[in-house]
Amino acid sequence: MLNSTHSTPVSTDRPPTDRRSLRRGPRWVLLPLIVGVASLAPVELSAANTIPLWARKYDVSCAKCHVSVPKLNRFGFEFLARGYAMPPGDGYAAHRTVPLALWVSGRSDTRPVSAATAENVRAYLNRVEVISGGKAFVPWLSYFAEWRPVSQEPRPNGTLRKRNGRFEDLFVTATHGPLAATVGQFRQIDQIDPSRRLSISEPLVLSSSLAGSGDGTARERSLRAFAPGARSPSIRVAWNREVRGRWNWTTSAALPIPGELSLPLDEESRVEASNEIEFRRKGIFAESFVRSGPTSYGAHLFYDDAQRYLADAVTTGRAGSLYWIGIAGMAKSGPVVAGRWSVEGEYLPHRFGGVGARIEDRAGDRLRPDVAVPRAFLPYLSLSLPSTRYTFRVQLERRFQGELSATQIELGTVF
Repeated sequence: MLNSTHSTPVSTDRPPTDRRSLRRGPRWVLLPLIVGVASLAPVELSAANTIPLWARKYDVSCAKCHVSVPKLNRFGFEFLARGYAMPPGDGYAAHRTVPLALWVSGRSDTRPVSAATAENVRAYLNRVEVISGGKAFVPWLSYFAEWRPVSQEPRPNGTLRKRNGRFEDLFVTATHGPLAATVGQFRQIDQIDPSRRLSISEPLVLSSSLAGSGDGTARERSLRAFAPGARSPSIRVAWNREVRGRWNWTTSAALPIPGELSLPLDEESRVEASNEIEFRRKGIFAESFVRSGPTSYGAHLFYDDAQRYLADAVTTGRAGSLYWIGIAGMAKSGPVVAGRWSVEGEYLPHRFGGVGARIEDRAGDRLRPDVAVPRAFLPYLSLSLPSTRYTFRVQLERRFQGELSATQIELGTVF
């Protein structure tokens, strides 16, 4: 079945001492390696990943690449398509800067305790994230790393899960002409990056996972699950081509494998975010789309076997200050096949932010005939200012979904 709450189901089980499939990787080697690359590489940093390092390096504001941080404008998409490179001949002078950025945020949320009681309110530090990325040593090689020494997220039962020390992204990309090869841990979908969303929550159609199988703990089985917006250790090969005017066509294929790259920092995180790897493929993920700035049309497909696969069509677009995302498709897990969709619209009259709303299908629960959950309506507010070389963010989101209704507020800064 699909897990509709997290891309990796919650586990409080400790990994077994007999590890026949999932293997613990070296924990204290990856971080010094990334820091060493970041310190020595000539860095051209990616505005596509909302790093203010790039604004400092080229003496521009965040608004150069963003409609409202972290949502990209046309210049930001083109900057990303060039492989983190400025337009040739535009005279942007590079300045030396520390190749690191920090993203810190705290969250307050409410959740229903039961149908007969009021909502429970709490506040917690949900993120401290160290970010680095850009060109590494040679023009055809780039890297990107997001490491969270503090990472807390709510479980379905309302408790908090500590995953301190996990990597969000950790990958390198090599390019040769129209071809690009990426190795590391990253989100499988490329047409839409949920990390750049203005809402607090991700669309369920991207984060709901096809459950994994096999022996082992709940954590080990969860790492075998698949969702288009979830991160997995993977290898991806992509082909990019300009097809007409400012339109670009991208086609890619990826082989994700079960695992998570992490440097867990406390006892609970050694269980919830242990460094794991399993050398067998989850399946094959293929994607193809055309893009011109914020407008795109495409589709993706994941196939493991006849009992586990999904396919979605995706479109994004803009008309003046209005932006939208539409996703529709189907998924099969075991004997059950179900449709899934999400429609989202945003009004962004100023770089300081705007409002949006999303209507979505409870994609995970539709594959559970014993669960009847209404569709969700999620209006939200996103403010980002001053959007110069640093940004303060305020997000407010309300989920209207019967007994699952909840409110979330997040305050954060990126500098």
